[in-house]
Amino acid sequence: MKLITEPFTLRGAARHGLDTYALTELCRAGELIRPHQGVYIPVDLADNLDARIAATALVLPRGAAVARESAAWILGLDVRPPERWRAPPLLECLVPLGAVRPDRPGINAFISDLPPEDIAMVSGLPVTTPTRTGMDLARYRPRFIGLGSVDALTHAGLTTIDELAAAAERLNGRRFIRRARDVIDLCEPAAESPPESWCRLRLIEAGLPRPVVQISLTDEHGREVYRLDMGILKERVGIEYDGREHHLRTVAQERHDERRRRDIHDRFRWTALATTSRDILGREPLLEHAVMELLGISLEVRRRRWEHE
Repeated sequence: MKLITEPFTLRGAARHGLDTYALTELCRAGELIRPHQGVYIPVDLADNLDARIAATALVLPRGAAVARESAAWILGLDVRPPERWRAPPLLECLVPLGAVRPDRPGINAFISDLPPEDIAMVSGLPVTTPTRTGMDLARYRPRFIGLGSVDALTHAGLTTIDELAAAAERLNGRRFIRRARDVIDLCEPAAESPPESWCRLRLIEAGLPRPVVQISLTDEHGREVYRLDMGILKERVGIEYDGREHHLRTVAQERHDERRRRDIHDRFRWTALATTSRDILGREPLLEHAVMELLGISLEVRRRRWEHE
C-alpha cells in the first residue's frame, strides 16, 4: 500500500490500489479506521482535527450541517453511548425546513429549523454551534447521554450553562424541551468525563443528595493532596469512577488505588467509594445501595438499565 495521508471514500480507494478485501484487512490490522460508513482514514490521523473535518466533508449532504454527536466529535468530544464505542461514529446532520431528507446509508439526517446563528464554519465545514449541539443532545438523547454531553461541552469551555438555558428558553413549548431543561439544571462543567456524569445522575435519580464534583483534599499548607471525582460533603463520602484504561488494566493499578483510598481515609477521614462502568450501566443498583449504606439511609430504588435511542 502506498502512503496515504488523507481520508478517502470507497470510490477513491482504487486510486490507492486498494480493493474491498484490502480495505477490510487494513481495518482489521489497525492501519485504517472508518470515521463514517464508506470513509477511511489512516490510523495516525485518527485524532487529527483537520482529518476529521475532511473525512466528514466527503459524505456530508449538500446544504446540511453536521449535528448532534457528530458535531461533538468534530469539536473533539466523544459523547456516544457505550454500546457504540467500538463502532465508527454516526454521521448525524441537520437539513433546513423544506429540504429533502438525504437517503444514504450511514447518515442520520434530521429536518429542522436551522437559523444561521446556529451554524459555525469549522475549517469550511458547516457544524452546529456548541450551544445548539448541546441543546439537541439534551433534547433528543436519553438523559444520561444528554448530561454527559452538556457536561463535556461546558467543561471544554465551548458553551456555558447560561447560554444553554437561554437557548432552552427560546424553545419554550417545543418537543422534549422539558427534558433539555432538566439536563441543563444538572449540568456540572467541572465533571471530567461522561462516565462521571452518568455516575452522578444515577445517584440523583435514586433520590440521594446531589454530589459535589471535583472535591479537593488539601494538607495543612493548603496544597492539594487528592482530588475526588464527586462526593457528599457533610458525610465525607467520596465516589470515584475507575475506568479500565487507567485503573483496572493491571493489578498494579488496582493496588495503587487501594493504597490511595486507605490514605484518603486515614489522613482526611473521607471514605472513597470506587465504581465502574458495570456499576453505572448495569441493571443492579449496587452503586446506590453502597452509597446509602455509607450515608446511613434507606431508599427504595427501582433502577432500569439505560438504553440509548
